[in-house]
This record gives sequence, structure tokens and C-alpha cells, in this order.
Amino acid sequence: MFSNNMLNMLKGIWGAVKKVMEPISKVMSGIVNFILLLLVYIIGIGLVSIFAKIFRKHFLQLKKQSKNSNWDEHKVEKQPLEKYYRTF
Repeated sequence: MFSNNMLNMLKGIWGAVKKVMEPISKVMSGIVNFILLLLVYIIGIGLVSIFAKIFRKHFLQLKKQSKNSNWDEHKVEKQPLEKYYRTF
């Protein structure tokens, strides 16, 4: 159907098209990835932040407390023997 000359010419054209399209596709994929990640960030982090502010939820306890120490006392209590055997 096609001669060898025609096939070589088509391969050359296809190679040139690939050479031109490769950088364009890399730039486009970078733009698409940026837009998708931006949307995920705005929807995910933004909505959580808005709801946390509405309900006055603080995920990090950054306020300084007026305690002498940050040490939490561990109260050791005697447990039934069965509870020690069933740790999980």
C-alpha cells in the first residue's frame, strides 16, 4: 500500500510532531497538576479551616498555660488480671 519512501517520510513527520508536542505536553501537565492540587488544597484545607473556626476548634494547643510544669501525672491503678491478659 505504502512504499518505503512514503513510510520513512511519515516516520520523519511523526518524529517532528513528537519533538514539538513533548515540551508542550510537559507544560500542560504541570499546569493541570497545579490547578488540581490547588483545588484539593482549597477544598480540603480551606473547608476544614472554616468549619474549625465556626465551631472554635483548635487542633494545636499553642496557648501558654499557667502551670509550673507540663508533666502529666500517670495514675497507676490496680487492674483485674484479665485486663492485663487482654491488652488489645
